[in-house]
Amino acid sequence: MKTIMTTLSLLAVCLTYISLSEGMPLKRVGELRCQCVKTERAVIPLKQILNFEIIRKGPHCKHLEVIALIKTRKETSQEVCLDPTAPWVKKIIDRVLDSSKTSASTK
Repeated sequence: MKTIMTTLSLLAVCLTYISLSEGMPLKRVGELRCQCVKTERAVIPLKQILNFEIIRKGPHCKHLEVIALIKTRKETSQEVCLDPTAPWVKKIIDRVLDSSKTSASTK
């Protein structure tokens, strides 16, 4: 009788742990929301742009986001969200997409 009670107690503890930990993420893979709150339309010289990232719209955000890393001073940089509807940003997006198509077709 004592072993049955011990086994049932252990089973209850295990089931409680499993039910409580079911909704907890093991690791946060990425942000599940839009990254850009405010976007910049003004033209930024291309030589100031160190890198940029295009984040497609999806379940995390309903907008296409373009985030540029720009050089602000000699050794500092800053991330800026660019307006994807601005004509100069559209040109950059088109260039990136064209270059990725050509690099994919050469493989």
